[in-house]
Amino acid sequence: MELEKIYKGVSVDEFHVKREGDSFLVSFSFTASDEAVNVKLSGVRDAGNLCEILSADRLWFQRSEGSQVEYGGYTLGVSHEHYTEIVFDALS
Repeated sequence: MELEKIYKGVSVDEFHVKREGDSFLVSFSFTASDEAVNVKLSGVRDAGNLCEILSADRLWFQRSEGSQVEYGGYTLGVSHEHYTEIVFDALS
């Protein structure tokens, strides 16, 4: 998994969410262009859009920019029929 890389033709194989205090640990694996990728997002505070990952056609990871972000140093972009952002603290 690489920052700023756009993964196309995504097929999510596994998806797990675990509560950790006031945030969530989200782990999932997906295949894109015959590449298997495992992801762990720590510090997800808004779980409302997490189901969008399951329908993703494209995924990308980037550092959050600007002072408008209340929390989270990273953003997961999810695209299928529409665009969704999921903000989180750490990526591994």
